[in-house]
Amino acid sequence: PARALMMQWHMLLGLLLLFWVMPRITLWLTHPAPTIVPAPTRIVERLAKLSHVVLYIFMIVQPLLGVLLTQAGERAIVLPFTDIALPVLFGPDKALHEQAEDLHVWLGKAFYFVIGAHIAAALWHHWLRKDSTLRRML
Repeated sequence: PARALMMQWHMLLGLLLLFWVMPRITLWLTHPAPTIVPAPTRIVERLAKLSHVVLYIFMIVQPLLGVLLTQAGERAIVLPFTDIALPVLFGPDKALHEQAEDLHVWLGKAFYFVIGAHIAAALWHHWLRKDSTLRRML
């Protein structure tokens, strides 16, 4: 029961992330971020854009893979403390389940690296470049 509850919370947080990231991407594309002072070099600017694209891709693909592997594995996604199950979008498929699970686990581990790199970059901006990047993030 404890593992099942943990998995339900894991799935709920993944779905919340997916639903949060869509409006966030819209804001990112339609509202320019405040200017960084002092301005970063062109390469730093391009690396920042690339890292943000990678973060957003992770935040979309990872929850979708979770839904795919769960439903292909013949399990329902039930919201914690309710009997509400999400509609089933995929039928049982053991091979698909295993492939999606392998990719989900691998991307999850890679995501730790991307998150760590993002944190390290923010701290680099704050302590070494002494620019406004971290302050504008907060």
